[in-house]
Amino acid sequence: MMGREESATDGFGDVSGSGARGGAAGASGADGRTTTPQLGADLSEWVGRLLVADAAHERSEGYWLRRQAAEEGTFAGVLADLAERRIPVVVHLGNGRRHRGVIRALGADFVLLGAGERDVLVRVDAIGAIRTLPHAPVTLGDRPVAGTLTLAEALAAMADDRPRLLLVGADATEAVSGELRAVGRDVLHLRVDGGGSTYVALASVIEVSAAESG
Repeated sequence: MMGREESATDGFGDVSGSGARGGAAGASGADGRTTTPQLGADLSEWVGRLLVADAAHERSEGYWLRRQAAEEGTFAGVLADLAERRIPVVVHLGNGRRHRGVIRALGADFVLLGAGERDVLVRVDAIGAIRTLPHAPVTLGDRPVAGTLTLAEALAAMADDRPRLLLVGADATEAVSGELRAVGRDVLHLRVDGGGSTYVALASVIEVSAAESG
């Protein structure tokens, strides 16, 4: 009896020990042969899934950042971006006129557009659209704009030099040209050819450029 109990105890010990070592070394297949877990393949699959998930997260995060930037864009911000990058544009005005050039400066309510051999001051609220050339980078306009100089202030600074200007309003066929003499709060005084004066409501002016000498 004692011998059989020791044998049973020894047998249990053998199963416990062999089972533990067998689990570390491998498992028996259906044919009785020992198989080794594919640890390298499992790790590759696991890391691969993590990399795919991480890339998807980065794409998603990038998408939301771009979307947020687009939602915070302003027209003034677009103008500022285009001016900083010196991107050629076509400016479409509400009076039907168009100007091609590069935005050289941005004021509080106007832009300075370099259009070929001449510069044009264009009131921002008169711009209907701005078109860039093909393949130009996308502009979101999600940036603060610090322009403080107004169109009235810019014209007032020119008055002392008495430049000859061409003023165009909502009706592009009724342009006014003459020598700028004075700038009031809301009125421009031009001396026209022949000695007469023309008084132009500042609010009606959409674009200002240098006039040809008379």
